Order: sequence, then structure tokens, then C-alpha cells
Amino acid sequence: MPPPRRDRSPALRYGGTVTGPYPDLEGIHNFRAVAPYPLAGGGRLRPGMLFRCGAPERMTEPDRAFLAESIGVSVILDLRHPDEFEYGGRNHPLQDRVTWLSPFPESTALADIIAELNGIHGIGPSAGRYFEYLAIGGERWARLFRLLAEPSTFPVLVHCTAGKDRTGVLVGMLMELLGASDADIAHEYALSDASLDRLIDYLIASGRPLEGSRDEIRARLSTPPERMAGFITLLREGYGGAEAYLRSQGVTAGEIAAIRLALVEASA
Repeated sequence: MPPPRRDRSPALRYGGTVTGPYPDLEGIHNFRAVAPYPLAGGGRLRPGMLFRCGAPERMTEPDRAFLAESIGVSVILDLRHPDEFEYGGRNHPLQDRVTWLSPFPESTALADIIAELNGIHGIGPSAGRYFEYLAIGGERWARLFRLLAEPSTFPVLVHCTAGKDRTGVLVGMLMELLGASDADIAHEYALSDASLDRLIDYLIASGRPLEGSRDEIRARLSTPPERMAGFITLLREGYGGAEAYLRSQGVTAGEIAAIRLALVEASA
């Protein structure tokens, strides 16, 4: 039986562009295609090339068939830190397609990274916390974008645990690099709110310690569009935008051109 479909149109209240319908996957929360958003200067993000989700190790056989056969995912880009694999593991039926690369230095424990971020920006996601990811990750973000410069990477499925923070920063930077509007970048991030209950269920089932009531947890995990809009503002103020940041980390003009070639197509 194919995975059920869900109408994603309610998220249009955030000012984004219409996305095409994709199925919710049975065992993977927060799955979606990044839509063919229009881009500055003409053209649009090429459809069917960029997908995102949360942790995939609970994928079912219908999930596997959809990812491998229906959309033909070539690379699954896993952004999780090594420490996270004690919860739920990392193996799934498409493990042979995984490229693992945490955007944070793997020599530092994730708990120490979180403590550092909490000390600077307080507990919980924020635009400033996302911006700090770039300083902590440095050359690892450059390595991630170099992977996106390889034609063999596509179609690509990008994920972390929730599919909203590290994945959100990568997708947000990528959309900014390609010329998506601020409204569409914020809208794309905000779509993760629709999967919060499934995320919480996953976190509980995988044995992660959670504090507070379900409503309090939902509030902490939410993805308000203004948070991503704030991150994009900081990215431009601090580095001059995604392209300038990536060039400062050693990504070449040719690699950026290759990303655009892979992901931008002329409007129909």
C-alpha cells in the first residue's frame, strides 16, 4: 500500500509558494520535497532533486521503495553527530546510499557543543544559535556544499534528527545561494511545524530524555518562519550572504556554479 498523501497547502499562510503534493512516509517524520520555488533573475529550483526529512532509521518497505524507486534518491546526506546514534541507531534499508557528515566537529561531544550554544544564545533554537552553527562548523559546511556540487549527489535527501535545525540551516543557505525569496526561505522552514507530533513520538520511542509537557515540548520544537528569516538576515549582515560565507570557507566559484547548474532550471 503506498504511503498516504497529505495536503500541505495550509502552510501558504506563511507567504510561500505552492508546493507539489508528496506522500507522508510511514516510518520517517518531516519528509518533503523542497519545492520548485521561483528564483531571482528568473528560473526556479529544479523539482525532484532536493528532499529533506528527519531521522530515517524507522523507514518501512514502502518508504524504501518510494525513496529508491519512485524518486530515485542517489545520496542520503546524514547530518547527525556521532553521539546521536546511541538513540535509535543509524542503520536502515538504504544505508548504502548514506554519506555521513556532521556540520559540527566530531572530535567534540555534542553535549559540549549544546552547552556552548546554550551559554551564548540560551536554551532552544534561535536565529542567533543557527548563525553560531556557521562559526562552529566552518570547513564542515564547506564540505557539505562541495558534496552538493557533485552531479552524482542528486537527487539528494538531507536529514538530521528532527529535520528542521541543521537541515533547516543547510536548506536555508542553499535557497539563499540560489536566489529564493526571503518569504519562500522562511516558508520552507516553517513547514516542519506540521510534523511536530510525529517528531515527538519518534524522540520518545528512541529513548531520548524530554522535559516538560507535550505542549511545552511542541513549543520548544516549533519552527516559526521569523526564526529562519532572522538567520538569513544575520547571514547577510555577518558574511554578505551564503555565497560569500562559502567562499570564505574555501568553496570555489566553480563549485558554486555547479550547484546552481544542478538545482536551477528555466521557468516553464
